[in-house]
Amino acid sequence: MDAVDIKVYTNHPGPRLDYTLKVILGDILGLNFEVVTDKRRIGNTPVINYSSDTIAGSFRIEPSGLLEETSVEAAVPVAELWNDIPVLYANECDGGLPFDVLAASFWMLSRYEEYQPFTPDRHRRFPAEASLAFRSGFLQQPVVEMWAARFSLELIRHFPFIAFKRNEFSYEITFDIDQAFAYRGKGLLRGAAGFVSDVVKGSGMERFRSVSGTEKDPYDVYEYILGRLEESGIKAVFFFPFGSLSEFDRNNPYDTRVYRDLVRAISGRYSTGIHFSYSSGKEHGLMNKEVERFMRVAGFRPDISRQHYLLFPLPSVCRALEANGIHTDYTLGYASRPGFRAGISRPFRFYDLTAERETDLTLTPFALMDVTLKDYLHYDTARAMEVAGEIITQVRATGGRFATVWHNSSLTEREGWEGWRSVFEHILKQCGNNDTVSQKQRN
Repeated sequence: MDAVDIKVYTNHPGPRLDYTLKVILGDILGLNFEVVTDKRRIGNTPVINYSSDTIAGSFRIEPSGLLEETSVEAAVPVAELWNDIPVLYANECDGGLPFDVLAASFWMLSRYEEYQPFTPDRHRRFPAEASLAFRSGFLQQPVVEMWAARFSLELIRHFPFIAFKRNEFSYEITFDIDQAFAYRGKGLLRGAAGFVSDVVKGSGMERFRSVSGTEKDPYDVYEYILGRLEESGIKAVFFFPFGSLSEFDRNNPYDTRVYRDLVRAISGRYSTGIHFSYSSGKEHGLMNKEVERFMRVAGFRPDISRQHYLLFPLPSVCRALEANGIHTDYTLGYASRPGFRAGISRPFRFYDLTAERETDLTLTPFALMDVTLKDYLHYDTARAMEVAGEIITQVRATGGRFATVWHNSSLTEREGWEGWRSVFEHILKQCGNNDTVSQKQRN
């Protein structure tokens, strides 16, 4: 058993506190810790005093009470500034932090506000504009990691001999292949209907040449994507849909040779997961069928996923993901705004507030999506690069993980996406390295 670096004294132990300490002290700061409720067990080990008791030589955090509760309350914390960073649950604690860093972190990580009443958007999603982070102006800051960094500085002042792990900045790029091809592999009925529509629009010959193989399909930009990834050495993850056709599910049929060949080619080189359908966001029972389809095509069971349209109702979707063998989900982010939905850039375990337990499901947040910048915020490419740079700077400062979402259709240099390859390549250049890194990976 590893030696304990620090002990945490509390009068009110519980799953919320244990979970938050694992993320802050364990995952981010790299400390081995032990929670104690008996002062006689403190010994000579450095102590964080998370109580109203007096313990000589300890580092004290005044508890706000949030981590002692066993239900979701209606109250919303107020964001205040401390040393130029936004904080929640501010207090007048002497000899420690002037805010409850553990409660603030838990409130963000658990997505507490998404369990409270809110007005959903047209897709039944929790909107970025309803979040405290957006309303208080810190959505684009990974505040949980910023708080952990300030926490570590205060701990070092109190216990100069404590050593924390060094967190290194990383970049992960993810691709949602909503429509693998514009024309190929759509099936006879969809192909015929599409051809009639294209004739009316004047693009019928383009469809014919793509389907016949005399011209590359407009959405077939995989050679370009894979080439840029190979040059940059960036870690990448691809998500393929296997849902049935619906109003918002327009993906290629999964049982065509061209789709199977693409999925197998990509999954042989990069991490590949399932892009659960829009319909599954409401009818979670569809996930099992889509997983079975994925297995038949890819040849292995998916354990990573992202929800189409970022449909992520809590906690039901996370429970459904676990039930379908998903270990890591990549949905956590907003469609309408860039930033950090849970105030953190790196992966962390999902905490089920209704069941009051830490789950085995890992949530992997993203900070930036192509359609957010172009379609929701109507940024031009220059502004998109500027915003990306601002967020990258924030993540670098905390040694966090910067993640983006792209679509193959966004890199076609057509249909309004002219010039957006420059944004894609700019981010790769900002975050990549000069050495070619092998990307033959698969979960």
